[in-house]
Amino acid sequence: MHLKNTTCRIIIMLVAGIIIISCEREREDRLPDPDHLIEAELITELSQDEIIGMIGELGDMPSGIELLVRYGVSVYRIVYETVYTDNTPTPASGALVVPKTSSPLPLMSFHHGTITEDGDAPSYFESDQYMAAVMYSATGYIISLPDYLGYGSSYHLEHPYEHGRSMATASRDMLRAVKEFDLQRNEFKASDKLFLTGYSQGGYATMALLKLLEEEHAAELSVTAATAGAGAYNKTMFAEYIAGLDEEVEYLNYFLWVLDTYNTVYNINRPYSYYYNEPHATVIAESGVFANIEMNPKKLFTTQFIDGITTGADTEFTEALADNDNYDWKPSTPLQLYHGTDDDFVFYFNSSTAYEAMTSRGSERVEFVTVNGGNHYTTVSEYLMGTFLFFNSF
Repeated sequence: MHLKNTTCRIIIMLVAGIIIISCEREREDRLPDPDHLIEAELITELSQDEIIGMIGELGDMPSGIELLVRYGVSVYRIVYETVYTDNTPTPASGALVVPKTSSPLPLMSFHHGTITEDGDAPSYFESDQYMAAVMYSATGYIISLPDYLGYGSSYHLEHPYEHGRSMATASRDMLRAVKEFDLQRNEFKASDKLFLTGYSQGGYATMALLKLLEEEHAAELSVTAATAGAGAYNKTMFAEYIAGLDEEVEYLNYFLWVLDTYNTVYNINRPYSYYYNEPHATVIAESGVFANIEMNPKKLFTTQFIDGITTGADTEFTEALADNDNYDWKPSTPLQLYHGTDDDFVFYFNSSTAYEAMTSRGSERVEFVTVNGGNHYTTVSEYLMGTFLFFNSF
């Protein structure tokens, strides 16, 4: 009797094993070839203790934040296919930060601020600015950190600075690649929650991505909530404001970078002498937009360009600006905007006009967090902590 029972149990176990193996093979057979993921490489791992130590070394994190760290993380370099500004296919890259747990966790697309060196791109994961992403991940988020175009795997291309559409599509396609990586490797599990966030250029990228996903991919990539900090959402007003100034502007070179991007991306292709007075036009042509030049817009820009912007007569350039305005639309996703009132890099009106336009269109889920007296840098800590608390409420 005992032998018969043992034999029965063995048979049952064998049959169950065959069924499990068969199901696993069927699952593998059903997995489609990835449309976007090209490769994924593990580049580093950080333990829970190492992350807590790193938070302590930074010294500018809120007191007690280390108590929220629950996991160590694995960091991958993801290479995936997206499109350039002219819609030609191109490889791009980014970092993926995954908590060391088998539990399903929400996915977050975290968009970095302005960088000028390729080595600072997320896929190299060598900059301290990505510590915030590590901290978020260690508390329970799978973090997608796109490089954007022109960095990492697409370093051979010009970075289309503040071109909303390409920043959004590069970020969207990395999310697709992350989901494919999830299916192919089965090393982590993303839940059905998706969060978007970013500050400065990352705030603008977040807004552009949110608009794209809501309008074109709501069924594929439904966003749970988003936060956007100090982004230049109102490109038209920004350009008009700069063109009307008769004083030195500390961060004027970054506006020149935007101008240069739109001149190329929209095939306006005017010579620098149309935009800048000499000798600055020649200096910029030879040394780039970060050359040592006149920082007063009234003295730097030609009267022709200033008048064309302030009156709207320069339709080619004003249409390019309008195509990158990401403030006047109606988001349905819960959204928080963060901005410091004393921001002299990305002016406060970018967020205030966005909030006014969105609420006037009937958006009821948009909040505006104003940081009184905050500049572009001191507002970051308020944005980071506010984002953490906001996302954890879902």
